[in-house]
Amino acid sequence: MGSNTFRLVVFRYRPDGGFHLVDEIRQAVRLSEGADEAGLRRDALERAEHTARLYAAFCEASEVDEVVVAATSAARDAANGEEAMRALSADGALDVRVLSAEEEAWYGYLGAVNSTTLGDGHVLDLGGGSVQVTQVRGRGLQQAISRPLGAVRMTERYLPGERASRSDLKPLRRKVQKEMAGVRWLAGAGGRMVGVGGTIRTLARMHQRAIDYSLDELHGYVLPRAGLEDLIEAMLELPASERGRLPGLKHDRADITLAGATVISTVMEAVGVERIEICAQGLREGIFYERWLAPADPPLIQDVRRSSVLNLVDEYRADVPHAEEVCRLAHLLYAGLVELGLQRDDPRERELLWAAGMLHDVGVLVDYNDHHKHGFYLILNAGLPGFDHAELAMVALLARAHRKALPSTAPLEGVLEDDDDERLDRLACCLRIAEQLERGRAGGIRDVRLRLDGDAVRVEVTAVGDPAIPLWFAGQEAPAVERAFGRTLEVVEAD
Repeated sequence: MGSNTFRLVVFRYRPDGGFHLVDEIRQAVRLSEGADEAGLRRDALERAEHTARLYAAFCEASEVDEVVVAATSAARDAANGEEAMRALSADGALDVRVLSAEEEAWYGYLGAVNSTTLGDGHVLDLGGGSVQVTQVRGRGLQQAISRPLGAVRMTERYLPGERASRSDLKPLRRKVQKEMAGVRWLAGAGGRMVGVGGTIRTLARMHQRAIDYSLDELHGYVLPRAGLEDLIEAMLELPASERGRLPGLKHDRADITLAGATVISTVMEAVGVERIEICAQGLREGIFYERWLAPADPPLIQDVRRSSVLNLVDEYRADVPHAEEVCRLAHLLYAGLVELGLQRDDPRERELLWAAGMLHDVGVLVDYNDHHKHGFYLILNAGLPGFDHAELAMVALLARAHRKALPSTAPLEGVLEDDDDERLDRLACCLRIAEQLERGRAGGIRDVRLRLDGDAVRVEVTAVGDPAIPLWFAGQEAPAVERAFGRTLEVVEAD
């Protein structure tokens, strides 16, 4: 129950397995709107109680095992706390826990660190009423601050009118600078920053639309501060009632996003960072992780990247023994190419090859026909927390390229790195040949060795039983080898 938005998420999980987001509801309640010394306004509490009753009814109808309700700064700071709690609990239907500032920062940190590779840096969590900035060292929470600089609160105080100018932003910037100036561990710290909250996600979506970004995924997107300032300029040109026309800006956030963007940009300047990485998870996921990962203390996923791949494998019910065998063979082929000097050994490439190998058949959940194309879209739309966008694109493209047409970077050229077209060709060779060798799902290929025979790459296979069929299938990947390495392909049984 945030100061601006109430969000309900439903997770299904197994303590010894994966988890899945089952449902999500969002309602812009504006709980903190118009709050003053007397507390939260009656009309805001009426909206809150109406939403709380709907959410309580939803949970009851869904027959969930556990309901956790957390309220943040608006409820925490309300002078009329008793009246507020009656409304938020829907007169006792929900057991509401009002988080302290420290708890709010803690859960935002858990959501961010369990869905990114942030080891050292900062988490910025901007809500409607407050902003939390957390210092992370070695994936652990070191220090955190909470300041009353939320998007709704700052809009009402500094930008209440229909129009705003650059000069109107100056007092707001000074306020943020003053709040940050007294925090020694933040000033000019630099490094990596991860952003959490509805405002930063909205701004990322706006920036993606402004630059015609080719991947429709927010988590992992990197928003430069210069781009953030461009968005501030674009919002300044329109009255608040018309800002919803800007691509990516939701109408129910149109009036508060300018103040939120100004707060975020000013905090980034104070900390000394020029880019902020978007995290689609946050406080609500942090509360979930605390339960799913119990009794671990702190409740941290050991390897976010590996966990995100395996969670997707579980969600899409992939054939795990087959996927693991394809990964094993693909890595043998990769190691052979390294030994031949046809590519350098790169741990990052090995990991991408493993991820694609584990996920290459997830599209079968939709239909076997064109399952490589289905898998491409499933991976892109599900996302892979911990992987940056270029890596996500590579894994999805490899899944698409594991069969039929040779690989192409065309769908995602704007996301990929400069040398990714050549990387895609090389890794696709390993995945395609491995898939063909394991086509019968018999696990009969024991070993693979590579040799150079003139202009040919000679793949020597050690098998249990007659390998004629997998050798025939694998031999059909000659065009992929020709394209990636400029050599012919021979696939034979080892002597």
